[in-house]
Amino acid sequence: MLKFEPFYQEYERTLDAFSLAFSTIYFEQMTIAPKKGIPYSNEMLSRLSKQAFIIENDPETIKKIKEYAKTLPEGSLEKKEVDYRLEALAQSENIPSDVYANYVKVKADSELAWHEAKEADNYEHFKPHLQAIMKETLHLLEYDPKFNGNNAYDVLLDRYEKGMTQEKYDAFFNNVKEKLVPLIHEIQNKPQINDDLLHETYAVDRQEKFMNVICDFMKVDFGKVYLSTTEHPFTDFFSSNDARITTHYYPDQFLSAILSTVHEYGHALYGLQMDPAFEGTMLTQAVGSAAHESQSRFLENHVGRSHAFWQANYNQLVNLFPEFKDVSVDELVNMINKTECALIRTEADELTYPLHIMVRYEIEKEIAKGNVDYDKLPELWADKYEEYLGVRPTNYKEGVLQDMHWSTGYLGYFPTYALGSAYAAQLYATMEKQFDVKEALLTNHFEKITNWLKDNVHHYAASKSMAEIVEEVSGEPFNPDYYTDYLIKKYKKLYNLD
Repeated sequence: MLKFEPFYQEYERTLDAFSLAFSTIYFEQMTIAPKKGIPYSNEMLSRLSKQAFIIENDPETIKKIKEYAKTLPEGSLEKKEVDYRLEALAQSENIPSDVYANYVKVKADSELAWHEAKEADNYEHFKPHLQAIMKETLHLLEYDPKFNGNNAYDVLLDRYEKGMTQEKYDAFFNNVKEKLVPLIHEIQNKPQINDDLLHETYAVDRQEKFMNVICDFMKVDFGKVYLSTTEHPFTDFFSSNDARITTHYYPDQFLSAILSTVHEYGHALYGLQMDPAFEGTMLTQAVGSAAHESQSRFLENHVGRSHAFWQANYNQLVNLFPEFKDVSVDELVNMINKTECALIRTEADELTYPLHIMVRYEIEKEIAKGNVDYDKLPELWADKYEEYLGVRPTNYKEGVLQDMHWSTGYLGYFPTYALGSAYAAQLYATMEKQFDVKEALLTNHFEKITNWLKDNVHHYAASKSMAEIVEEVSGEPFNPDYYTDYLIKKYKKLYNLD
């Protein structure tokens, strides 16, 4: 059990109470709150955020925390936790409270505008809000001691995954591009897999019934997990016993809600399986985004797209969807893993997915430099998609409005999806060596997977970085070749290229 001085423990509990309030407001806004009431709640959220900000960044309290940090033993979890806190405070302690409150209001209004704009396929409605939130996001960097006037994107990348820079991501993506793009082009010239059955119209209530089957199979504890629906699926954490996830059902995209829910459950499981002693501390809050995405992508891709996963659930699938009765498990799994150069990131297959991330990464670098003309952003987006994937959106919903991230100021988050996928590949390769994953799935022992993740990854939370965890678990430093080699092997077999 972590032991802190009473003043510090009270400080953290107070901030945790504010965090719980913010999460509650946000989740309700995204799920059940009447849309016409959101502008008022955004105003109240801004006021509440200002009060929390003042408490968090009180100069006397920060001074006391800095002195307290000097008394903690090097290498102790308490020292690591307080150091994380001081790193976070360094980003915010110089920001005037009014500036921060304005940022929160701009962000909340921007996200609401994005929802409205996407529904109406109206980029012009969102454009001024996008400009405003990007301006405020970059403006806040001026108060960060790591910012030197020319390294905005590096500072942002480091916030989402500590130690990452443009130089490191450039090397990572160049490796991905060099190894995967030729394979993508080769597959495009081969006979394509017919997945029309996945795009027939299936009523949402039928999809919901099958979702219950999948959740039961994954042994989701609905005493700790709540599942709802939103335009863009996400996960939020309220405590070590409370995770909220959302999904989105499309009548003509049978696979979408299933894989998005498996993905979000990967996030939820990570939070629920962290060491309970870390609850309410920076050891849960400071987990890197790539670390989190490694766990969501782990479940979505290595488990949720696997043959054993669908073989185990095939009979119940056919019971609820007789349309699949003439399709074998092999054929179904081929459909699920089909690769196609398409427009939507969240629906992308594993092989083309990193190219979707590269499009966003390259645009973000220009946004951070202040080089983007927002009037021409949809065209820039379309040009990048045509360059990397050979497709071009004909509307904004399938183009620049498809993701919510920029509406919330999440500049620098997108690359963590690809890095997380690479972490996941190395972890999964290690897990396969330690027990028969296929057998666990076929015999309804999903808990073997979740227990392995808890023991080897989840319970550490931020007490270790994901790079450290990967090296300890696999016995070698992080190696992105696990990721590219896994994809090459999988898709060469799928398309008979060996």
